[in-house]
Amino acid sequence: MNQLMSFPRHSMNETSNAFDPLHRPIIILGAPRSGTTFLGDILGVHRDLAYLVEPRLVWRYGNDAKSDMLRREDAREEVCRHIRGSFADFVRRAGRRRLLEKTPSNSLRPAFVDAVFPDCLFIHIMRSPIDSVLSIRRLWLDHASGIRTIAKGRVSQRAGEISPMRLPYYWRELVHRFLPRPVARLFGQNIWGPRLPAINCLLQEVDLLDVCALQWRSCIESTKHFGERLPEDRYLEIRLEDLSAQHLGRLFEFCGIDSDSAVWERFHRDHDPSLAHARRARAQPQEIDRILEWIEPTMRWIGYDLP
Repeated sequence: MNQLMSFPRHSMNETSNAFDPLHRPIIILGAPRSGTTFLGDILGVHRDLAYLVEPRLVWRYGNDAKSDMLRREDAREEVCRHIRGSFADFVRRAGRRRLLEKTPSNSLRPAFVDAVFPDCLFIHIMRSPIDSVLSIRRLWLDHASGIRTIAKGRVSQRAGEISPMRLPYYWRELVHRFLPRPVARLFGQNIWGPRLPAINCLLQEVDLLDVCALQWRSCIESTKHFGERLPEDRYLEIRLEDLSAQHLGRLFEFCGIDSDSAVWERFHRDHDPSLAHARRARAQPQEIDRILEWIEPTMRWIGYDLP
């Protein structure tokens, strides 16, 4: 995907739909620990964008019993109505004009997201694959349990996303968050990141590093396979380690938003390309070999060189 192509401008004043809070929402896709938060935090300070961070349970409404790998047919009328209504309310409360959203689990279900928002724009951000997988494992080890490991404000956000009738689907997660870790371990491993089908069985059969590699590979393959079939003005791929001021300018153009000094300031303040490869330098050779057993073909497909 040519990152520096020209895109048609979609001005905020083009049509009567321009002030619809769900007009051409911008959806950031990417495997966990690939730069979705970095990109969202940068674009999220734009004066026109209402940035919604990982409303995981809103996306799962009506499909709580399933994995995160939802299909287009899972976007039933009542599901779409709930998700669209929740997001429209968020944009209105934020006093902005357009939705910007990022949830890494959406990388497993891009066709489902497209069914909910047929005119959305997808930005797919990728990072050095081995570093991403190693970073995913670190989050599993550090953030899968305990209330203190939840990002600030996320507890109240989750409480607002869920109704009491949905709690039976998430009791194990609540156990790991609110009970002491030694007690919570009696109920098995808590899940972190995208819920692959039968992920609990995977955790019993293979090493955690294998599960992390499968999470990364599934997210990348699902998103890229879907995105390459979209028109070029709806899907854009970028790499975290290649992100530059020039690419940021192209992101403004792709999204159809005006340049904003706050975005540029945030970019220059936080951008550090060296962080994209920070994990690999500390990894053991056998860990890298094990990761490559799962992801080498996918690395070649998306254009990353083997270490």
